[in-house]
Amino acid sequence: MNIFIYNLIQIITLPIMVLFLFIRLLMFKENINSIKQKIGLGLNNKKRYDYIVHVASLGELNSLKMLNEDIFIEKNVMLTCSTLTAYKLASKKKDYESIRYLPYDYYFLASLFLSFNKCEGFIWIDSEIWPNYLTILKKRKINTYLINGRISEKSYKRWLMLTSFIAKLGSTYSKVYSSSFEDKIRLEKLFKRKISYHGNLKFYQELNFSKKKNNIITFASIHLKEFKNIIGIIKKLKINNFSNIYIIPRHPRYSGLLKKSLIKNKLNYSIINVIDKVGENKKIYKKSKIVFMGGSLFEHGGQNPLEPLALGCYILSGPYVENFIEIYKELNKEKCAYIFDKIGHKIIADKIEKLIYNKNLQDLKNIEKIFNRKNRDLKKISYGLLND
Repeated sequence: MNIFIYNLIQIITLPIMVLFLFIRLLMFKENINSIKQKIGLGLNNKKRYDYIVHVASLGELNSLKMLNEDIFIEKNVMLTCSTLTAYKLASKKKDYESIRYLPYDYYFLASLFLSFNKCEGFIWIDSEIWPNYLTILKKRKINTYLINGRISEKSYKRWLMLTSFIAKLGSTYSKVYSSSFEDKIRLEKLFKRKISYHGNLKFYQELNFSKKKNNIITFASIHLKEFKNIIGIIKKLKINNFSNIYIIPRHPRYSGLLKKSLIKNKLNYSIINVIDKVGENKKIYKKSKIVFMGGSLFEHGGQNPLEPLALGCYILSGPYVENFIEIYKELNKEKCAYIFDKIGHKIIADKIEKLIYNKNLQDLKNIEKIFNRKNRDLKKISYGLLND
């Protein structure tokens, strides 16, 4: 396959894309503003930026702390994103000159966007591979970077069937930094070039340990498919042993459904709280002793455990953590986390009950050493960009 065939496929499947957008709008995964911007509307005034930085969703946005401090602080930066939650949180920050949704990867949309928004460098965070944008950026001789690059096993196998095409796209990046050693190997095979690895950008966290942790467990980043399992686990807990139980849905729009499910299962206790606002996580993690990370009770791949760890929480997770397997392996080795090898409501509840009374559940000095070591390595990414 080449870029011509890629664009031909896009044109043929355009009606499906329109239907897909409509369905996402009905499911509240898009709004009128996001759709308008994703189809290229609202590009009125031409502007120039030092960098355009694209994050797909909230997780990638939260990983930008180091780049904000080291590079973007004195630069004119446009941030682009793909999800409503990332856009909403980014809009509250003052780190960026402009924030908008990135238009879809159709050639005319990408060309139009880059004509109105010129830049010296374009940075992609995590796993974004947008062929038309990469092709146009190379033609316009704009430095392009992939930072914290990762690729799932499923995507890796898919791209292996298009080796020449993906290798050509990989050559468009000025530099590529992988998020794990395994991703480094996969990307080197696909891109057929050297990939740098200095650690996962998400390790750059501000440590803030509470002197005293209450008997609080938080179920964080819980997906809709996990509601039934989380309710099953809570039903096996002795509620009186906990000061509070928090549940943070991955998508706040489903919080009402979760509340109804708790009532239906006779779990409408005052200490069980469902969080329906974006940006509350850190405040809750700071007082929680244990955090059970969602996205791990079905084949999703887990969620990033480093934010609650940086606030002194002990991490629990279900068995499906392939997206963060290298991180979880290290945390498990350092006894900062525990990963269940199977899903059993009573097994998980019993483990939580056993841990909740441990006054020194986490070795905070050990956590500090882990983050400091990782941060020293990550600084090499900033150095590499600044000296490119």
